[in-house]
Amino acid sequence: MELLSSSALLWSPVVANNRMNRKRQASGINSYEKELQFTPQSWLNDRLQQNGQAAWLDLCCGEGNALLQYAREAAENQRQANIRLKGIDLVDQFQPIPSGIHCVRFETCPLDNWTSDTQYDLVTCVHGLHYVGDKLRVLAAILKAIGSEGIFLANLDLKSIRIAGDPQHQYIKKLFAGENISYNSRKKIISCRGPRDISFKVSYQGADDKAGPNYTGQEAVDSYYIVFCIVYLILIIYN
Repeated sequence: MELLSSSALLWSPVVANNRMNRKRQASGINSYEKELQFTPQSWLNDRLQQNGQAAWLDLCCGEGNALLQYAREAAENQRQANIRLKGIDLVDQFQPIPSGIHCVRFETCPLDNWTSDTQYDLVTCVHGLHYVGDKLRVLAAILKAIGSEGIFLANLDLKSIRIAGDPQHQYIKKLFAGENISYNSRKKIISCRGPRDISFKVSYQGADDKAGPNYTGQEAVDSYYIVFCIVYLILIIYN
C-alpha cells in the first residue's frame, strides 16, 4: 500500500469530492442541524445574549451556505456588529457574500498545516475530516481553537485513524475519555466543550486515498500513525 504525503493527498480525486458538504445550510432539510443534531443559530444566539458577541469557525465549509444563512438572520436582526463568522475550505467554491453582509470571511487553505490564534464559541467540521490526511494533528489544532465556553462538533470515523498495534482504537478512545472529549461511535460525532491542549504522541506516516467508502457511502481517506513509544501504547490500552 502506498501512503500519500499531505501535499500529494491534495491532488487526490477522493479529496476533491464535492458531494459531502458543498450545499448544506445551518438548519433545515440538508443541514448541520440534521447531521450534528445541533442547531448552530440557537447556540450562537445564546452566546450573543450572554456575552454580547459570538464567533463561529466552520472548517471544510463547502460553499459556506451554513455561515451565510446565519449571517442573513443576524443582518435582519441587526446583530452583525457583534458576530464573527469564518469559513475555511480546500477549494474556493464559496457563494458570493451578499452586499450588506460584513460578518463573514472565507479562506482557502488545506487543514493539515492549519492553526488558529483565535478562539471561537462554535467550531464545526461537517464530513470534512474524512478527507484530511493528518487527522490527529488537525484535531489537536481544532481543540485549541475552542473558546472557554465554546463547543466543537464534527463527524469523525475512528476506523479511518489507523494506529499500528491498535486495531480496536483503544488508544484514541482512552485519550478522548481522559480529556473529557465525547465520541458517539454510533453517530460518528466527536464533541467537546472548552479548549484542550492535547498531544497524541504519534508520528504520522501518510494517508491512503484508496481505502474505499466509509459509513457515509462515499470514498474517504485513512490516516496511518505509529505511537512514539510502544510501551506507552501498551500502558494506555491495558490500564
